[in-house]
Amino acid sequence: MKRFIFLIATMAMLAMNATANVTFNVGELRFWVCDDGKSVFLQKGGNISGDLYIPQIVNDGDKDYTVVGISISAFYKNTGLTSVYIPNTVKYIFRAAFYGCTSLNNVTVPNTLEFLGDDVFYNTPWFNAKPNGPVYIGKTLYVYKNPSSMPAGTNIVIQDGTTHIARYAFMNCSNLSSIHIPNSVTSIGDLAFVNCTSLTSLTIPNSAINLGPGVFKGCTHLTSVTLPSSIPSIPPHFFNNCNALTSVTIPSSIETIGDHAFYACNHLTSVVIPNKVKAIGNNAFAECTHLTDITVPSSVRFIDFDAFTNTAWLNNQPNGIVYAGPVAYTYKGTPSGIITINEGTTAIASKAFYECSGITVLRLPNSLNYIGDNAFQGCSSLTYLNFPSNLKAIGDYAFNRCTNLTEITFPNSLISVGCNTYASNVFYLTQWYEEQPDGILYAGPVAIGYKGTYPDDRTITVKEGTKAIGARGVGTGATKVILPNTITTLGKRAFQDCSKMTEVNIPQSVTDIGYLAFEGVTSLKHIYAYVDPANVKLGDDAIIMGMPELDDYYDKISYGLCFYFTNTSSNCMDDCVLHVLPGKEESFANAWSWARFKNIVGDLGASVTGDVNGDGTVTAADVTALYDYLLNNDETHIVNGDQTGDGIITAADITAVYNVLLGS
Repeated sequence: MKRFIFLIATMAMLAMNATANVTFNVGELRFWVCDDGKSVFLQKGGNISGDLYIPQIVNDGDKDYTVVGISISAFYKNTGLTSVYIPNTVKYIFRAAFYGCTSLNNVTVPNTLEFLGDDVFYNTPWFNAKPNGPVYIGKTLYVYKNPSSMPAGTNIVIQDGTTHIARYAFMNCSNLSSIHIPNSVTSIGDLAFVNCTSLTSLTIPNSAINLGPGVFKGCTHLTSVTLPSSIPSIPPHFFNNCNALTSVTIPSSIETIGDHAFYACNHLTSVVIPNKVKAIGNNAFAECTHLTDITVPSSVRFIDFDAFTNTAWLNNQPNGIVYAGPVAYTYKGTPSGIITINEGTTAIASKAFYECSGITVLRLPNSLNYIGDNAFQGCSSLTYLNFPSNLKAIGDYAFNRCTNLTEITFPNSLISVGCNTYASNVFYLTQWYEEQPDGILYAGPVAIGYKGTYPDDRTITVKEGTKAIGARGVGTGATKVILPNTITTLGKRAFQDCSKMTEVNIPQSVTDIGYLAFEGVTSLKHIYAYVDPANVKLGDDAIIMGMPELDDYYDKISYGLCFYFTNTSSNCMDDCVLHVLPGKEESFANAWSWARFKNIVGDLGASVTGDVNGDGTVTAADVTALYDYLLNNDETHIVNGDQTGDGIITAADITAVYNVLLGS
C-alpha cells in the first residue's frame, strides 16, 4: 500500500503523549505495539536506575517484537539512570526521551538511528560535557550547541555519512552564512534552520526526501534554495517569512504545498506549480506582495482558504469569480443574485463564497468534482441546490448556516461529505436539515449523521444503496452498526467516538477506510471483516480531497496509524475479535493496522459459498437452515448464514444460496 511521506513523526509524537493501545510490560519497561504488528516502541522506563541495556527483542505471550524506537519523555527526569545502551535495532528516539536525567554520564547510540527528536539528552551530564559547536549522535547532526558562540560568517561542512539533521539543529544560528549538506543526508527535521538570518543560499541534496515543516522559516536573507527532485511535498511554513527569496523551482514530484509554505515571501514574482500538485494549503502564498504570475495546473483539486491573499496576482484580478487554474478560488466584490461557475471548473476553494449572503441561485458546472471547506457557509439566501452528476466530495461546513436552503438534489457520484467534524455540520442550520426525518441522515448515497433518539437496542442499520459513511456518519450512540454490501468507503472519522459500539461488519465491497475511522471505539468486541486487506486503502491513502492529515516529515514505517481502530484509553484491540474469511487470517496478521489485533479468527461464511450448514456442499438443506435462522431471528449463526456480507441474515442471503444452487 502506498505510504505518503507526509504521515510521519508528528503522528508518532501525538501517539506517544498518551497511553498507547496494545501495551505490555517487560519488567519495569513498558512497550507499545506499532501498526506493523512486528515492532514496538519503548514507552516508559518506570523507576529504573543505574545501568540500562535496552533489549533488541522483547516478548509478549507467544510473540516476539523488535524494539525500533523510544517514545516521547520515556525516561524524563529519571535522576537515577547513570548509563544507557541503545541497540542497533532502534531507529527513532523522540523528544525529551532522556531529558533531565541528571546522573546520565554514558550513552551508547547506534549508527542505525534515523530520527532524533529535540531535547532528547538536554540537561544530562553526558550532553553537557560536549563542546560548543555541531554535536553528532550516531549519524545524526543533533544540534549546534550554544549558537551565541558561533563567529560571524561561519561556514559549516556537515560530516560525510550523516543521515539526519535533527529538529531545531541550527535554530537561531544567526551567524551561519553557508552550509554544505552531504549526499548521505536523507531527512531534515522541523525548523532545522529557523532564524538563520545570515544564510543566503543552500542546496539540499536529492538524497533528502524527508523534510520537516518550517525548515527555513525566518531565514530573512535566503535568496535561493535548490530542492531535492523527488520530494512529495513542500511542508508547512517551509519558507515562511523568507522575504529575500526571489525565485524557487518547485520539483515536478510535488503533490501538496503546505499551509504557509511561502507565506510573506514578498520578493517572489512568479511561481509555476507543477502538474502533480493536488492540494495547496491555507495562506500558502499569502502576503507574497510582488507575486504577479501564478500557474495552477489542472491536477489541483483543493485550495485552502487565503492561499493567495494579498498577492499582486489576486489584487490585479477583476471583480467577480477569480479562478486559479481549474479552481474557483474566490469572489472579488459583493456577489448577489445568480452565480454561474464556469464549465471546466473542477473544484471550489475553501471559503470561496463564505458569507456571500446575497447569492440566491447557484449554478454549478457538470465538470465540478470537489467543493472545499466552508465554501458557501452563511450564504443565507440560497434556497435550492442541484449538485452536478460528477461531484465526489463536499468539505466541512460547506453549506452550514445557509438558513433558507430547503431543497437539495444529490448525485450518486458523491462519496465524501465532511472530513474533520461531524459530516452533518456540512448542512447544519439549513431548512433542509431541519426537515429531515429522525434516524440516519443521508446526503444522497452518503450517511452523514444521526438525528433524534436512538432505538432501544441502539442497533443502526444503514440502508441499502448507501456508498459511504461520512465523519461520525451514524452518530456516536449506536451499539451495533449494520452496513449494506453497497458500501465502498468508510470515510475519515467515520465511527470516531462511537464509544458504545460493540460490533460492526465491513462488507466485501469496502475499498477505502479513512484516517481515524475507528478512533475512540472503546467498546468494540466484534468486527466482521469480509474484505481482503490487500484491496483496502487505509488512512490518508483513502482520502479524496483536502490536505494530508499530518504534515511533518518522517516516514510512518513503524507507527503510521497507531490509533486507527481505537483511542488512547483502551486496549480494545486486545479484546476485540476480528472475524475474517477462512484463509485470510495470515493476510490480516501481516497487514498494516489490522496486524495489531490480538484475536484474528477465520470463521466468516463457509469454505464453500452457499454452504450454510458447513457440510461442504450446497443443497436445499442450506436454504432450510437459512429459513430457520431468519424465522427465529437467530444471530448466533450469522458467520455462516450471512452470505451477502452485510452483517445480518435476510431474504437476500436466501436468494444468494438459491443463485448458487441454480448455477449463478
